[in-house]
Amino acid sequence: MNAVLTQAGGDQIQRYEAIRRRNAETAYDRNVQYNGRHQKTIEELEALLVGDKEPASEPDVKPEIRQLDAGQMKQIALPLGKTLEETVDLWRGVRADALAAEPEPTTADYQLAAAASAKIRQTEAQIAIQDRIRTELEHHAAQQETSATNIPTTELPSAEEREFFLMQKRYQQAISAYSMQAEARQNGYAIEWPSFSRTA
Repeated sequence: MNAVLTQAGGDQIQRYEAIRRRNAETAYDRNVQYNGRHQKTIEELEALLVGDKEPASEPDVKPEIRQLDAGQMKQIALPLGKTLEETVDLWRGVRADALAAEPEPTTADYQLAAAASAKIRQTEAQIAIQDRIRTELEHHAAQQETSATNIPTTELPSAEEREFFLMQKRYQQAISAYSMQAEARQNGYAIEWPSFSRTA
């Protein structure tokens, strides 16, 4: 029985060691690959900084042209009208033409119709924003006009009324100051702290 357990334990230890070795080799290979690439990049940057090497000029990147269905590419001129409403009508025409293709609309036709629909929504949003701004400005102008016509005509107080008003204001300030001093004298000129009660 002990021999069987010893052999089973030995197999498990060997498998564990093999897995550990394989993981260590994989980690080492990844480290070498990672450091090798970065070391090469660092050496190139050092050469550029020192001036030993000229920077490599990148080739001109051409814009990517999407090929649609067997190499065919839809070419349309962007419809722009004199007004936004006219532009929307032109885009609707493009969408209708794309979806009314001869035998059956292709993927390119569907893509063109989707682009036209997006442009229609964008232009309609611009129209809605402009309409809202226009109505807000008209409403604001109307409010200013009505407030300008409804200015109440008030007469300025006479010199005697101003004197009387200032006198009342001084009396109120004096009464307030006197009541504060009287209250302080009653408290013995001590600072009155708020009272707190503890509850459990």
